[in-house]
Amino acid sequence: MEQRKNSSICMFLFLCTIPLFILFGCQNEKEVGVQPVKKHNISLGKEAIPHSFVSNETMTPIPIENGQFNTVNGWLNNETIIYMTNVGLGSNVYTYNVFTGESSLIFESEVPISSVVPSPSGQYILIHSAPSTYEGIISIIDPKGEQLMSEHISAYELTFEWNPYDENLILISSFSENWDFSMFQMNIKEKKLDEIHNKEPFVNWVDKDEIIYLNWDQKDISLFAPLVKKGINVQNEKILLNDVFYVKTVKDLIMTITVNSNASDEAVYTFHSNDFQELSSFTVPHLTRYSDWLVPYFDFDAENHFLTFQPLFSAEADSYRDGFQLWSFDAVKGEKEVIMEDLKNEPLSCSPDGKYCLYGFNFEKLIDIQSKKVIPLIKDF
Repeated sequence: MEQRKNSSICMFLFLCTIPLFILFGCQNEKEVGVQPVKKHNISLGKEAIPHSFVSNETMTPIPIENGQFNTVNGWLNNETIIYMTNVGLGSNVYTYNVFTGESSLIFESEVPISSVVPSPSGQYILIHSAPSTYEGIISIIDPKGEQLMSEHISAYELTFEWNPYDENLILISSFSENWDFSMFQMNIKEKKLDEIHNKEPFVNWVDKDEIIYLNWDQKDISLFAPLVKKGINVQNEKILLNDVFYVKTVKDLIMTITVNSNASDEAVYTFHSNDFQELSSFTVPHLTRYSDWLVPYFDFDAENHFLTFQPLFSAEADSYRDGFQLWSFDAVKGEKEVIMEDLKNEPLSCSPDGKYCLYGFNFEKLIDIQSKKVIPLIKDF
């Protein structure tokens, strides 16, 4: 019926005015054509919107067009992930829409790439390539592959911390082979890399220009340290909490891990607002290691849901064989939901809406939270 209606309209237009018919005909032909190939943003065009995009079915496994799969690197948005392949002595970086199956080459490197880290909102992508053991190249690109900034840093190892309050800012800790460190602040907007000074290399942002970290006593071996806050360019510290084992922040949320004073085999997870008002907490059994406790892998979605693995009981980490529960905890409401049972404790990276999580040491699997299924992203991996 719809085709007949369209045919009648076209005949009417043809009889009324030939130029308009030609104009509309050319326009329709252009709309159904494949997208053009762009340098450093090579897309595999689709003739129509796949059924999977409408039905929220995933297009897996990822077709590897060139090179050998290395790893998936995280989410750009609710639909698109980043992955990397090894090509000769170098690496390629791609984006992949898990619902449409569209893959785009966004970055090529003639030297190995060590890590690819998207900013919290997906506005930028940091690429750390390593031309030699003691040298790193930090490149910042946008999601289409346009390079915005590049810097060389002498380093044996590098860590990165995006500022979720201003994604133009990144803290970079550079380690030597004997683990001495230097810290830098990269400013993408101003295209600057400035060295800054801090006692600890592992820090978390709590504001545009403030950080928190555990202030470990280098002379006293302890499992706990005070949690302190300071301005990025000032040295005055403020103690927020004592006897903290672990800390992690996302935008507007601070998570600390301590040990239950009444039950040493339990960990206490506490969530705070940015002004350090307690929002919620829970206790879980934890697994002991030789010198500390195991913190199971976790991630946050954009709605302050904390997703993590939990052992069924306390034990030694090396001997524990009973699997982990995957569950979600609403850090604001204090509500907990068990999602899946009997999983392995492996790295986790969740989409902003929390509907899917990358899973595995190479993020080679995808967890569908609603259907409670684990889907392989890479064939025969």
